[in-house]
This record gives sequence, structure tokens and C-alpha cells, in this order.
Amino acid sequence: MGSPDKADDFEAMVAQAEAAVAALSASYHSQLMSDVETLSEIWSGLEQGAPVAEVVAQMRSLAHNIKGQGGSFGYDLVTSVGASLCDFIRNGERKSVDELNIIHAHIKILKMIAVNDISGAGGDTGARILAKLVALTK
Repeated sequence: MGSPDKADDFEAMVAQAEAAVAALSASYHSQLMSDVETLSEIWSGLEQGAPVAEVVAQMRSLAHNIKGQGGSFGYDLVTSVGASLCDFIRNGERKSVDELNIIHAHIKILKMIAVNDISGAGGDTGARILAKLVALTK
């Protein structure tokens, strides 16, 4: 059995880790807003004639980060939408107008979530959003 000092040290490390996550959680909304703005800027590159493959590759990287971070900070809906975007981009070249419109729909949904600071799973609204994304990406 471990010594009481080691148990106290472990408890102190856990408390420090929890405090660090709480501090990051408080700033996550700002990070989400920044990430969504960056996605929008990347999208605008398409409208300015940037190569589709290049734009989609940039989005894939950022969508992967969004997917990974959201749930860690209590934004489960962000993770779900980010995962949907990641999966959709990963599963094809995604260069037709319809496919690009689906990518753009994901960006607009992420922006709506960020602007309205929807945390957690988003309740009924979140469920409806995810159902629409599933229908779009099939």
C-alpha cells in the first residue's frame, strides 16, 4: 500500500490538473470563436478562386482540432459537428457544388453554436442539428 504522502501528492496533482482544465474551459469559447472565424476565412478562399483541394485540406486540419477540443471543455455539440465535418471531408475529394455546400453548412452551424455559446449537447436544438447533418452527409 502507498504511503500517505504519496496519496496526498497524487490528490494535489489531480486538483492542479482539474484547475488547469477549468481555466482552459473558461477561455475555450474564445478559442471556438477564433477557430470558426478561421474556418470562414478559409472558406472565403474558395470564393476568391483558391484551389478546392487546398481549401478542403486546410479545413480538415482545423475541423480535426475542433472535434478534439469541444467535448473536453463541455461543448459536446461542437465535437459532434466537428466530427461530422471531419468525416465528411475525409471520405471523398469533396469538390462538387453540393458537397461544398454541405461543408459550408457545417461552418455556418459551428458559427451559430459559437455565437450563441451553446455548450453541452445543445438539447433539442442540438439533436435536430445533428439529425440534419446526418441526412446531409449520407
